[in-house]
Amino acid sequence: MEDSNQEGKDLSRRSFFKVATLGIGAAVSFLLGYPLIDSIVSKGKTFMNKTYSRLVSIKNIPNSFSPVKRPSKYHFTKTDQDAYIKTNKMEDVWVVKKSDNDITAFSPICPHLGCRYNWNQEKGLFICPCHNSVYTIEGKLVSGPAPRGLDTLPTEVKDDDVLYVEYERFEVGVPKKIIIGY
Repeated sequence: MEDSNQEGKDLSRRSFFKVATLGIGAAVSFLLGYPLIDSIVSKGKTFMNKTYSRLVSIKNIPNSFSPVKRPSKYHFTKTDQDAYIKTNKMEDVWVVKKSDNDITAFSPICPHLGCRYNWNQEKGLFICPCHNSVYTIEGKLVSGPAPRGLDTLPTEVKDDDVLYVEYERFEVGVPKKIIIGY
């Protein structure tokens, strides 16, 4: 009788160590796997969590065609979150205003290879310094190796005529405008 009682204790001890080993293994797997899974899921959330950033009051944007042809460049702070890390990043956009109701915001990134282009006041054109792609003030491709015109960004007017912009990133080097991030 004593032997059968001892055998029951051994089995329960063996079962306990099995359960404990599995529990510790599951906890370690969760602790190591959670950041990996969260980074994969948060990349998907990046495409869902579109945010508009406050840019400027429409009254403060000069008309891009009168008295001289000139777009306006504006900077703003964009907050990004990757897992637990929040970062503030300075971004900029080019804004072309024809009227208070006709405003276009352009991404500052050249669609050819991702360089930042600038406005050349003497020529009245946007020119990319990397490979000399040239664009009109309306964003149309004039010349160069770029596969498409300048990329426009979504805008909204809210809060007593304040312009908000949704900063998007696009795939470069392809003829079609493809969003790759926000």
